[in-house]
Amino acid sequence: MRLILLHSLSIFAASNLNAAIASAHEQQVLNPETAMAENTSAAIKIGVPGHNDAFYGPVPKKDQIFMIDFLEIAPSPIPVEKIFFVLLRGEIPSSHADDVTQGQLAAATLNITISVTRPKSDQEDDKERGDTSSYTIPLQTAELADEAHLAIRDSQGRHVDSLTAPGTGRNDILTDYWIPGMFLETGKYKFEVVAELEDGRCLFAVWVEQWLEGR
Repeated sequence: MRLILLHSLSIFAASNLNAAIASAHEQQVLNPETAMAENTSAAIKIGVPGHNDAFYGPVPKKDQIFMIDFLEIAPSPIPVEKIFFVLLRGEIPSSHADDVTQGQLAAATLNITISVTRPKSDQEDDKERGDTSSYTIPLQTAELADEAHLAIRDSQGRHVDSLTAPGTGRNDILTDYWIPGMFLETGKYKFEVVAELEDGRCLFAVWVEQWLEGR
């Protein structure tokens, strides 16, 4: 009797195991879109080459005209009340020679969006507070403030007013900046930098997120 019972239980367990395997296989076959969505979601966050904590976006890397060789941010993470430097090197490939002109590059803009999520204070009921601000400047060599400059160099290391035409070699975009701590609220900051042509096409787009401590 005991042998018969053990045999029956073995058959029952094996049957359930086979059914579970078949069900899992059926879900994989019937839901390829779900698996694809998961894989795509995992692949969206693509790091920018170089010593930095930045990622491509919000415009996908494949839709960006300017091909980034590397991005250097020093110091990294970005400090408060200390000057930091950014060097972005890359080029516009010659394949864009017919659809990107020097005039368009001279009119290109740089849009910077800053989002901050701050922890709640003892007097607040909300879990977190967040704000977003955005501003746009010309993508040109310029003095932005006493402690903020933007400079562009061509493939020969010469300072130029704007990015050079496709197929003319690499460009360096250099910035120095200083974040004052006096008016800075402590929180998690996300910096999105998007360079665009007048017609809306993206030259490059990167973002970085980090915690900043106000003074």
